[in-house]
Amino acid sequence: MSFTATRRHWKDFGSHLEVRKHFLEITRAVRSSTLDLGRTHYALALAIGVWEAICCGYGEIAAVEMGVASGNGLLSLCKAAHFFRESMGIDIRVYGFDNATGLPTVDGYRDHPELWEQGDFLMPDPERLRRKLPPFAELIIGDIADTVASFQTTLRERKLAFAAIDVDLYSSTLACFQMLEWAPECYLPVVPFYFDDMEEFFPYNEWCGEELAIREFNDAHPRRKFQRHPRYNIRHFFGLHILDHKMRTGEERPLFPLRISGI
Repeated sequence: MSFTATRRHWKDFGSHLEVRKHFLEITRAVRSSTLDLGRTHYALALAIGVWEAICCGYGEIAAVEMGVASGNGLLSLCKAAHFFRESMGIDIRVYGFDNATGLPTVDGYRDHPELWEQGDFLMPDPERLRRKLPPFAELIIGDIADTVASFQTTLRERKLAFAAIDVDLYSSTLACFQMLEWAPECYLPVVPFYFDDMEEFFPYNEWCGEELAIREFNDAHPRRKFQRHPRYNIRHFFGLHILDHKMRTGEERPLFPLRISGI
């Protein structure tokens, strides 16, 4: 059994109820495997981002994977983005960040040296991966601590609507979080996030790795907060709440209320 999506341009929805009905059909098809959009947790989280963007009236958005390695995740994200581009006409661009040389120096207990070592997850052939990417995707090679700064220009033009963090180390996660320091106009009011490296292995804990980076970020940012959203039943799913976004402060109104639930 396969799912055939009804094509509907994102500007043609007349109410939040119409948007909700459409997205519930899509997400249920993803969960039942009648619609194959690659990795389920990527597809569902991106669907929430697209749903929210439509309710906000944003037609240009960005989806990011930090830590690409072999490229399977990035290609999966492209598959989901292609579906929403083709079926709704929303302009999604996909960006993958990686140094192509594997994990950098593992620096102390917070980076889980009992699990990882420098050079793990080497990207075999960046140019071969680039050739597999669709025209709306870009692979950005270099130390994330250096390359992420230029991404601010991109997010001035399109809102961050989904990010997958798969960099394994506490120190590398902090480098990724540089992209969360910019003006609220760079983001959706709540940005869907997937974090790969938590819970799976027994040594994971809240004092190391991605969980520590999240906690420290929350402690340091009164109006930017990560919160886990387990009720959506999406693997390692968080929302980054941009509490200084104009739609959160009441300075602007969304096109439709952001009543996103039930997927």
